Amino acid sequence: MINLPQKVRLTEVGLRDGLQNESRFLSTADKITLIRMLAIAGIEEMEVTSFVNPSVVPALADAEQVMDGIRDLEIRRISLVANDRGYERALAARVDAITFVLSATDMHNRANVNRSQKDSIEMLERMAKRAHDDDIEIRLAISVAFGCPFEGNPGLSTILRLVETMVQRGFFRIGLCDTMGVANPQQVFDWTRAALTSFSDVEWELHFHDTYGRGLANILAGLQAGVSRFDASIGGLGGCPFAPGATGNVSTEDVVSMLDGMNLSTKVDINRLLEASDFVASKFARRLTSNLWQVRQSQCSA
Repeated sequence: MINLPQKVRLTEVGLRDGLQNESRFLSTADKITLIRMLAIAGIEEMEVTSFVNPSVVPALADAEQVMDGIRDLEIRRISLVANDRGYERALAARVDAITFVLSATDMHNRANVNRSQKDSIEMLERMAKRAHDDDIEIRLAISVAFGCPFEGNPGLSTILRLVETMVQRGFFRIGLCDTMGVANPQQVFDWTRAALTSFSDVEWELHFHDTYGRGLANILAGLQAGVSRFDASIGGLGGCPFAPGATGNVSTEDVVSMLDGMNLSTKVDINRLLEASDFVASKFARRLTSNLWQVRQSQCSA
């Protein structure tokens, strides 16, 4: 029998990681509607936006307006922040938690946030102290952890050294992100087990893109290794503008469907979730990459 956690916590990242890669702008009102639909479906934690330079990520230029429109919801509102200016905006918008990003390689870090990895570490140390003083939860996403488009596989030892550096700087909720979707289940299991063994006081989470169709298999490997927190994106939206070749995230619908079939609790209503998928598909006027959504569409048209 496979030994798995009985409760799995999902963080919806479609509103941030998903929309940042879409060429069509989703209106503020539609973003708010989508967040409300996801909340009704049972999603309790979401990366609802990103406080970054609007000229760099125009799809999320309305971060403050989105936050204002979801103030009444009983969800955990997370935003991504890349610098001090973004932190000030997030603080003023009264976010519940902040995601900071650090790449596992220097070349991707420069492409992603326009600074060296060393400079990012120094900045993040300062910002972690600020967040602690401001009583805001922080989480760290380590991008391209399993493979980088510029430098290849960073190696497990590199990841463990980087984690040790960031734990020393106050980060205890850390996500390993397969930004390129190149990880495989054996790698995920081995690396995640090593991370859990080496840093038992860290709250670990995993973030997978589905470039080669391995997303669900990698989630299962993460579950087997002992992780119970995962990111997912409605409709499989996503990609990284600064990682050539990256495609969408593993879809929330497919993750919930798989976990439901394994009798693992997510507290998410799959039918309500598919209503949110239909809303997304209607706004972007295209088929979603979610396998479950595509099957439902085929059944409805048969």
